[in-house]
Amino acid sequence: MSTGIPGMDKRRDGMPIGEPEEAGLLVTRRRFLSYLSGLLTAGIAAALALPLIRFYVGNAFRAKQARWLKLGPTSDVQPGQPRLFRISYADQDGWRQTIARQDVYAVTMDGKDFFVLSNLCTHLGCPVRWDSKAQRFLCPCHGGVFSVDGTVQKGPPPRPLIRMAHKVEGNTLYVQAGGS
Repeated sequence: MSTGIPGMDKRRDGMPIGEPEEAGLLVTRRRFLSYLSGLLTAGIAAALALPLIRFYVGNAFRAKQARWLKLGPTSDVQPGQPRLFRISYADQDGWRQTIARQDVYAVTMDGKDFFVLSNLCTHLGCPVRWDSKAQRFLCPCHGGVFSVDGTVQKGPPPRPLIRMAHKVEGNTLYVQAGGS
């Protein structure tokens, strides 16, 4: 780039006017301050965004802790007769804590081996009840019928009643609840 004035085609440092900036070989003070202000802006934005993201996402990616809840003594469950237990526990969902309640049936056929069934019908989640006369679990919503072991006998339910994880320690029956 020529100015047209003799002797004015070069800067004081001897570099030709306009060439270093056009070629991108020299970082000028203005360009350096522009980069620095951009980096500072990005740093401040990240410093503000990370806590906000953590606030909104919360514990969405953390698995809930499963817990063992005491149902009661195994002697309360008679062979062939499901026993209804009502369980409740504190459930943490993000920032909100609620009390979760659930009904379960504990069943034994021989007094030694136990299984625990959810009382929710697998069709639409209506609560089933044990009918001791018919020796069946009955769903009042759509006529679903389940046997004592939870298998579907008739009606629209697509699957048997859900068997819940359980354990027996000593003579006490526990059920696992709250995991996901």
